[in-house]
Amino acid sequence: MARRTAIYPVPDTGWLVRYRFASVIDLYRHLRLGKGFFVPPPVPGEPVSRAIVEITFPDGGDTLLLHGNVRARSSEGAWLDVPSARTTARWMAGPAGPRREQTRMACDLFVEVRPRGTDPWLCRALDVSAGGLRLAAGSMELGVAGDELDLTMLSPNPKLGPVRARARLAWAGVREAGLQLVTTRPEMSALLQLVENRWSAVPESDHDGACPCSQQPVQQRAS
Repeated sequence: MARRTAIYPVPDTGWLVRYRFASVIDLYRHLRLGKGFFVPPPVPGEPVSRAIVEITFPDGGDTLLLHGNVRARSSEGAWLDVPSARTTARWMAGPAGPRREQTRMACDLFVEVRPRGTDPWLCRALDVSAGGLRLAAGSMELGVAGDELDLTMLSPNPKLGPVRARARLAWAGVREAGLQLVTTRPEMSALLQLVENRWSAVPESDHDGACPCSQQPVQQRAS
């Protein structure tokens, strides 16, 4: 969380990864490979500190979205620190479970949050959809379920100005919270299209037998 300044920050675009697993069991095995989340090559040649991983399955179930920091990388791949990876995977719905009505897209946008009666402050949006978004902020900052807040979403594209909306707090944990959008402006569609276009340009990698998780442990090397 950051307090607002006269100049809005520019989000770190980070490294986007799309990874397709054959089953949730394969994902569990991959998560046991080592301390962190392993991403096979290729890895970015330029320095990058943040990463977002989109994990999908052949059955078309809910997409798993993970945010993390790049801890180490080499020609063999990269290791990400993703604190919530195993917890999030355990809560995934099975093939016959309920599906979300709207597709979530992982993002790394800054959002100015203005609860009623308090000063505005900045945090990151972890994912966004036409109906809501998930913030990297907890109940201590946002309040209780049902509270309404004014939001200003900041696009990394200078051609798209701040997108304002009103949202209702649906749930809040210690470090994350889900908001339901109550009212939005036309610019919201342009922001969603921007996020979608960015992910559409990312090739999807298949998790297969060549991954070290099905062979032998990988040595973690600093970049």
